[in-house]
Amino acid sequence: MSAYQLKPELLLQKVADEMVLLEPESGEYFTLNNVGADMLEQLQQGKSAQQIAQYIADIYDVTAEQAEQDFQVLMHDLVQANLAEAGVA
Repeated sequence: MSAYQLKPELLLQKVADEMVLLEPESGEYFTLNNVGADMLEQLQQGKSAQQIAQYIADIYDVTAEQAEQDFQVLMHDLVQANLAEAGVA
């Protein structure tokens, strides 16, 4: 399981139940729903994918397995958008 880290220059702002991510160099921004926002908040606290999945499963009506799969998809998308890095400890 890969560990992930958001790019240090990435700006994050929580707005209502969403989170906006701004990449300052390109000016591109991305919006996450409340589940994605909760996942990134947990990631910033240093939680593992399994810990994040359990946290999401405890709050939302999903299994830990589904939550982890959703987290992996989110992080893959952020890596592809050059907003996060995979494989960091």
